[in-house]
Amino acid sequence: MVIRELKDGRSYVSSQEDHAELSAQFAAHWGNERFSKLRPYQTMVFATTYHDSGYREWEGNPPMNVEKGRPYAHREEVPNFEAVELKAYAKNVDWLSSQDPYAGLLVSMHRTGLWHNRYNIFTEPAGRMRERSQAVQNAKKELEAKQDELKKTLAAKNPGLANELAYNYMALQIFDLLSLYFYCDGYASDDQFKEYSIAPVRVSYDRDESVRLTIRPNGAGSVIMDPYPFDVSPVKFSARARIVAPPKEKSEAACVDAYHKATRQMLTFEVSA
Repeated sequence: MVIRELKDGRSYVSSQEDHAELSAQFAAHWGNERFSKLRPYQTMVFATTYHDSGYREWEGNPPMNVEKGRPYAHREEVPNFEAVELKAYAKNVDWLSSQDPYAGLLVSMHRTGLWHNRYNIFTEPAGRMRERSQAVQNAKKELEAKQDELKKTLAAKNPGLANELAYNYMALQIFDLLSLYFYCDGYASDDQFKEYSIAPVRVSYDRDESVRLTIRPNGAGSVIMDPYPFDVSPVKFSARARIVAPPKEKSEAACVDAYHKATRQMLTFEVSA
């Protein structure tokens, strides 16, 4: 789950599909006179919408971090989770590929890239390499072999695939990072954002120009992005979350009850040039 803890002890708790839905809003609005509109557009929005799916059964009844009175966050060590995780990734890639092979390829690359610091395409934000288990290493190797075969198939019909795919992979990582910024990583306080940068960011499929994409606070619920990558300014994005208060009783059952009964809210953010 994607989680932001508040000073009063409550937490905003969102599913991976909530996070991906916000990411897809960025994809839908990406592109203007300076930044390329995505291509193929529908494939990119579709891939972004489902880039972190596969957890539906698990997130319906997630294991609880009882000490914190909420589900485990996506960067916390979840007991006995690796097998669930690997199954979810494989199932999601297979489903996406059955609908749109290009989308399946991008999401597969997203997954293997996360195991490899997003293939080191960014210097900001600073990533970190972690030692992975043998099971993860095996899964990464298997997925990358399938990616290589699919790239050959798609390239036979699209001679510019390598360049296009590199841009689209980068774009998907940006949408993922922006969603995490607005959901959990971008806060200086409960209601104020902090400055954040992503770099290098290519602006176009057709030239090598790269920029440092900077986000600056602009009051509660609002930021300025420079250079500005979206089609309209200002633009509002929304994200779904539960507000979970830790129960008095420190037990798995009490935490599950609090999670299911938590109030749902739509969080709204405004982004301007």
